[in-house]
Amino acid sequence: MIKLSHLFSAAMITSTAILSTGCGYDHSLIDASDERIKISGRVVYETYDRHHGDFTRKETMAKWSYPGVTISTKFIGSKITMLAKPHSGYFMVEVDGKDRKKIGFTETSYEDRIVLADSLDKNQIHSVKVVYCDEGHELQPEFHGFKTDGDLIKDETEKKNKFYFIGNSITCGYGVDGDRSQTFNYETEDFTKTFAYQISEKYDAEYIVFAKSGYGIYRNYGDVKEGSSVNMSTLYDYTLFCDTTYKWDHNSFKADVVFLNLGTNDTSEDNYDIEKFKSAAKNFVAKIRATNPGSKLVLMTGPMMHDKALSDVMMTLDEIAFQMAKDGDDKVYRFNFTPDDGKFGYGTDWHPSAEKQNDMTRELMEFMEKHEIIIQ
Repeated sequence: MIKLSHLFSAAMITSTAILSTGCGYDHSLIDASDERIKISGRVVYETYDRHHGDFTRKETMAKWSYPGVTISTKFIGSKITMLAKPHSGYFMVEVDGKDRKKIGFTETSYEDRIVLADSLDKNQIHSVKVVYCDEGHELQPEFHGFKTDGDLIKDETEKKNKFYFIGNSITCGYGVDGDRSQTFNYETEDFTKTFAYQISEKYDAEYIVFAKSGYGIYRNYGDVKEGSSVNMSTLYDYTLFCDTTYKWDHNSFKADVVFLNLGTNDTSEDNYDIEKFKSAAKNFVAKIRATNPGSKLVLMTGPMMHDKALSDVMMTLDEIAFQMAKDGDDKVYRFNFTPDDGKFGYGTDWHPSAEKQNDMTRELMEFMEKHEIIIQ
């Protein structure tokens, strides 16, 4: 795994969902703060001045750093348009629960809006779900709101479960649509093809994601053995990546299950201090438990580790889980993904391919059903 420090992808995925684009502003925007719009994830809301021709008004946008942020609403009308900051990245769009389309606010376009659907039955209630596919720390995505020729409707339905994913590039979907011949770009990253998203869909779960490519519990990819001053442990209490302005409210999301998949970057390049990793892992898991006291906790090993690194991470997590159980915590589970042997091909930089992520979903579901982690 590598720390992202890349330029934006030059390619834009075209889609029949992108029916038209256009610049300019008008007063009909329903902004991100509207109660009829649901946004799930580590998100910050900010008020800003939006210019509408010859006048300006205060509006609210949502911004974030991590993948998987979900924006959804219901509406009555024939057309709905999404407004976002140009260059925000890629989103997966689903209208009326079907016809998934990937759209992009990319660096090749300065458009601030994309039509998600048009020519719908204007007398019917429709639904739209938009999922952020990328990591946003470089792109700094912003969602500004929706426009429709009808009106938004508050969606009162609630998901059955709540999941919390803490991880690295495997959870992010790094290179899932790429291959080993490529270098990283945002076009081939897609959170919606990961085990995390698929498991959430299978169990009808609302979820949040705290995951960053190249980062570990105490040491990031390729860093010195002593560890990294900024890592997943130090970032845990903040909403945005490397921004201490906004503290994350750990009480804002009560997860039924927390999935922790870290350790791959800590042990990268066989240049790690196992005692430092053990100490950091023990402390981080304790912090996760303290901030999620009622959640079931699944401690996982990812598929990119092999040999000694895998053995060391497995042993560390086994010891932590054993001690927690000994201390009376009966909601801790241990799960290991099958190491990737190339059977399903590889994504960019040896990361799991889409087919491997599908198999990971199958493995995790079987484990969850066996241990009755979620009873449907």
